[in-house]
Amino acid sequence: MERIDGVVGNVHADDELAVLHKTHEERGTLERVVLNAENRRRSRFRATTDAGTDVGVIVDKPAVSVGDVLAVDDDRMIAIAFEPRDALAISLPNATSEALEAAVELGHRVGNQHWDLSVEDGTIYVPIEADRHIVERVVANVVPGSEIRKTTVEADLFVTDLEDEETDSDDGHRSVPGLEHDHEHGHGTGGHAHEHGEHDHSHSHHDH
Repeated sequence: MERIDGVVGNVHADDELAVLHKTHEERGTLERVVLNAENRRRSRFRATTDAGTDVGVIVDKPAVSVGDVLAVDDDRMIAIAFEPRDALAISLPNATSEALEAAVELGHRVGNQHWDLSVEDGTIYVPIEADRHIVERVVANVVPGSEIRKTTVEADLFVTDLEDEETDSDDGHRSVPGLEHDHEHGHGTGGHAHEHGEHDHSHSHHDH
């Protein structure tokens, strides 16, 4: 078993690591440690990368974050990934002035509920952490005529910049990825919604 002490950095906060992440992915030398909700909240855990490397990880923080780099050199990179998340995909009606006002109101309501939200290719994604029917009712009430479907998305879709997370507003609301800003960093796992196992490879990015 390979022991790993500490985190090198995070690909979502370090442009150099983001470039190395993409390079190792293209070379086939990127190894991912895919964690479930339980293990991601541990500062010590054992895991096996998707390449079969057994690792024992000790970090100096309460939990790891998606995109944390555990090891990197010329030959490989080991990075943290999270299991895909169930989400609701919301397609808004045509962009009339009324629909745009409703979309802003929807963002406000989602923020009040402290739900994550991301926008990709004109589709809004909200993870199903609350009762699905509650989310659907809020959307239907605020934006009539929306199409709502259940799907599965990569966890990176709901990742904000680590700097943003440290500078949350005074009322405790998180920044809303996709509404605040949209950074284009290519990488292989985040930002792709897939339904019934079929991935949409028309783009590669992640929202912060």
